[in-house]
Amino acid sequence: MRQLSLKGRTFPTDLNHAGTVFGGWVMSKMDKAASIQLEEIIKSPAVTVAVSNLSFISPIHNGDVFMIYTKIDKIGNTSIDICVELIVRRKEDLTEYKVTQGIFKFVAVNDEGVPVTVASVLREQVPKYVKELSLK
Repeated sequence: MRQLSLKGRTFPTDLNHAGTVFGGWVMSKMDKAASIQLEEIIKSPAVTVAVSNLSFISPIHNGDVFMIYTKIDKIGNTSIDICVELIVRRKEDLTEYKVTQGIFKFVAVNDEGVPVTVASVLREQVPKYVKELSLK
């Protein structure tokens, strides 16, 4: 189930030399959004270990409002894949566009940074689809 995890506006300090938003800034916002959803389903820390299928579909401009939607895509033994989509609303006409998407893989860890099973740190109150993914 897709959920809004982060929303904000872009500013001149977020731009690259070409006048559009810097790709590293976009990735960091997507990673933060994924981590917010992750905290809702597990009790332990988790670290980003991979990003795959990251596509920059369209540029993001100064002043665009961005909305980042996340969805738990897959749960492994110690890992969780989160599908992340970044949508922008252009200030000129308020039209929304999907501009970036990707899969962020996290590994659940204990306080020493050692991987732990997702099943051992899954919160009791999680959406039904998350519980079903954890049983596969």
